[in-house]
Amino acid sequence: MAREGADFIEVFRYFCDAGQNTEESFASAQRVFRGVPPSGGLAFTKDTVYLRGLVSVHTFFRHMLAEDRLQVCRWLFAGKMSLTDAIAFAPLFESGVLKPPRWLPHWVSRANGLAGMLAFSLFANRIRMDQLAPE
Repeated sequence: MAREGADFIEVFRYFCDAGQNTEESFASAQRVFRGVPPSGGLAFTKDTVYLRGLVSVHTFFRHMLAEDRLQVCRWLFAGKMSLTDAIAFAPLFESGVLKPPRWLPHWVSRANGLAGMLAFSLFANRIRMDQLAPE
């Protein structure tokens, strides 16, 4: 709808007409227009950003694990930073200028925990999509 020119209000009304209450409709329309003008003609969902981020983080963790640099993955939990920040800040963490995270998820505390989480991709890469039966 938004890509065809519908503006924020039109998309909001669409969600209301579809049965959402006004708060839900506003949130849904806001999600469609996040990062683009509310006048219509464009649409952007953060889902594409989330997918790109998931792949980037997964690749980063695999790379750090392969290089025996799990500590760099842990530093990501010290505050809001990008993957490249964690690498660039390494000297600051190592010298004590930056403090390590206070809490860590269990799966990143140990190398085998992170490896277990990443192992799913090995399984997923072997799924033959062309041989799956449609439901």
